[in-house]
Amino acid sequence: MKPLTCMISAVFILSVPLGAVELGRETIAAWNAYVARNGDRPARPGSVPPGTIMDIPGGTIYHSSGSIVIRNTTVDRVVRALMYPGTPPAQEDVLESRVMSRNGNTLRVYLKLARSAIVTVVYDTEHDVTFTRHAPGMVTSRSVATRIAESGGGDRGFLWRLNSYWRYTQVGPDVRVDLESLSLSRSVPRVARAVARPMIDRIARESLERTLVSLQRFLQAAAV
Repeated sequence: MKPLTCMISAVFILSVPLGAVELGRETIAAWNAYVARNGDRPARPGSVPPGTIMDIPGGTIYHSSGSIVIRNTTVDRVVRALMYPGTPPAQEDVLESRVMSRNGNTLRVYLKLARSAIVTVVYDTEHDVTFTRHAPGMVTSRSVATRIAESGGGDRGFLWRLNSYWRYTQVGPDVRVDLESLSLSRSVPRVARAVARPMIDRIARESLERTLVSLQRFLQAAAV
């Protein structure tokens, strides 16, 4: 499942040209290093941090988190509901979705995502999603975007990378769902950062909240 976090800010549109930008090797290296240090933390209870915006060479990382509780269900029922059909619950950010392939507990999922902030940007994306059981009452899943292409061609750098890490834990009769989302976008100009950061944080938090609320409704209905 994708937390549909997006790094589009009105400040990007007002303060930098909208032409294509290049994702450089230095930016990719910094992103990979951050993911290696911070990825998969939902597998360690109590380690989820608050939202963080980090400037790296040539880019900006947004690291957000959230959680929901699904009443009167089990981890097994939650995981089954997510793996079959394997596409995310309906929400306004997802224009299309389908499972491209399955291999055991791993799915390859296509999502057409839309984001709006001054302009609307649509992405064709593909994600590798893997579910891992750690104990009878705990399963984690990891979703890594392997392709993000801005519809219409070009790359304005609003969304370069998107990873999400989930933990499903049995807590008495309920299931707690924890999420961490990491996304990468182009750099915000230094002179605009004081204004841009609150906008980036708001947009990303709203997107994450929509994802969690839609998931909670879907899973709660499946638990009935």
